[in-house]
Order: sequence, then C-alpha cells, then structure tokens
Amino acid sequence: MSTFVGIDIAAKTVDLVIRHDNKNSLVKTFEQTLNGRTAILTLLQQHAPQSVVMEATGIYYLDLAVALHDAGIPISVINPKSFNHFAQMKLEHSKTDNIDAALLAEYAQRMTPEKWTPPQRNKLKIRYISRQINRLTDDCTKAKNRLHAMKSYEDTSDLVILDEQDGIAYLENRIQRLRMAALEMIKSDAEIVQQFNNILAAKGIGEVSAIAMLLFYQKHLRPIR
Repeated sequence: MSTFVGIDIAAKTVDLVIRHDNKNSLVKTFEQTLNGRTAILTLLQQHAPQSVVMEATGIYYLDLAVALHDAGIPISVINPKSFNHFAQMKLEHSKTDNIDAALLAEYAQRMTPEKWTPPQRNKLKIRYISRQINRLTDDCTKAKNRLHAMKSYEDTSDLVILDEQDGIAYLENRIQRLRMAALEMIKSDAEIVQQFNNILAAKGIGEVSAIAMLLFYQKHLRPIR
C-alpha cells in the first residue's frame, strides 16, 4: 500500500501524520526551525510517501515546501478552502491541529492533488534578503527608541548616546546594502523588473515593501485550488 502524509503548519510548529494502509500514525510534532525541517526530511525519506500535502498557511509553509521539493519528495500545497470543503464532507472537521494533519493525509490519498512547483530561485533569494531587511529594520527601530529614552535623562553618558548612534548608523548601512543587493537582483531579470514596477505603481508602496511582495507574484507559488 502507498504512503501518504499530511502536514499541518503553524507559526512555530509543524504537525505531521503518516497514513499507510488506510491507517493514520500518531501525530509527530516538529519545530519550525532548520533542525525541525531536517528531521522531517529524514523521516519522509525513510517512508518514501506517494504524496505529501500541506495548506498554504501564510508564509510559514514555504521554507518546508521548498526543502521537500528540493529533496525530491512529492509535495502538494493546497488552498485552505479546498481542504475545508473536504473536511466538511468527511464530517470530522475540527480546529485541533491533530485532526487537521490526519485529514490532510487522507486528502493526499483520496484527492490526488497536483504537485507543487516552487517560485523562481531569484525570487526566493530576494525573499530571504527582504526578511533580513525586516529583521534589521525592527532592530533599528528598537535602537532609535532606546536612543530617545537615553536622551530624556540628563545623567546619560555622552559616550553611551554616541555608541547607540553608531549602532543605528551601522544598522542603517546594513539595510541599505541589502536593499541595493535586492535591487541588483531585480534588474537582472526582465520579468521581475516588470512585476516590481507594477507593485511600485500601487499607492503607498515603497521599494522595501515592493521587494517583500515580489515573491507572491510568482504564479507557481499559488496553492492548488
């Protein structure tokens, strides 16, 4: 009998159920980390599933989906609406992750969803740069808030204020370097340039936001309906 796998994605964890011979395994839970993804890959390579199904849950599914695809594991990323319809038909739908993972495994068996194709590699690289920009921007905002608080106290050492200012300048330089690198990647691909310009044309969208949004222009990123 073939083996099918359902993966339920959350922000910090991944629940996985293996379905073999029409029977579901107990739920296995992994962290949403590199080590967690490595453990999932090792487990699935041992079982060689015919199909693995997960929902397109925000941004949280993408890293694992890419890792599975690159490892040669047949992965399908489905539209949550399709899964909800299936769950309702089974009359078993529940908000608990455990049941969702089991139903996703059964979905993989009974619905034979199309295989998922990842976005262009350039867009994935741009995405990772965008995520780093967001992290650094958050750090920079916190540093500026600290600086504002320091300046509100007369006893704060000038050296401490200068050090915080230097740290902010360093973060801003890193952000600018990453932004320029992303723009260079965008310029190297005519299709991405057009998509980038289309996003920028929207009111209130700046370069950093447009860089972050580029990935979702990729047609192959869209989940199966």
